[in-house]
Amino acid sequence: MEQLKEKIFMLEQLFKKTDFDFDELTKMDLNEKIYENIEKERIVNSFLFRYAKIQDNMGAKLFKEILYVLKEIDNYSTPMKDVLNKMEKLGIIKDATTWDRLREIRNDISHEYPLDYEERLENLKKAMWGYANLKSIFNDIKVYLKRESLLD
Repeated sequence: MEQLKEKIFMLEQLFKKTDFDFDELTKMDLNEKIYENIEKERIVNSFLFRYAKIQDNMGAKLFKEILYVLKEIDNYSTPMKDVLNKMEKLGIIKDATTWDRLREIRNDISHEYPLDYEERLENLKKAMWGYANLKSIFNDIKVYLKRESLLD
């Protein structure tokens, strides 16, 4: 149970830091010129790095920890597809398809070409959409955990 609380706390800290970058990005005119300004590019890179970190930590660690605490799985090597299906069945996440899309965005970010500014901009916009979804899913998870008396 303590590990679950630690994972929640760590993600809350990541979300707080990412909110700053997200807010800055929403104030910018998102076009290829943002990559000509080192400060704006730093904000983009920081946001994308944290997006990937949040998405990975939620899926690979938090989801499995929740299912382990709920005794839905007995080890952490359960395939992600099974984890997502159980999370959806229990009503912890609304649908596994959205989570798959968020993971695809993370993969797109990690495989983009640095000089393809059009692709980078498209991935940034997708990640901003994805971030709003990650926050919503995370808040739904906290509500679920509080309802199940697994979180204060």
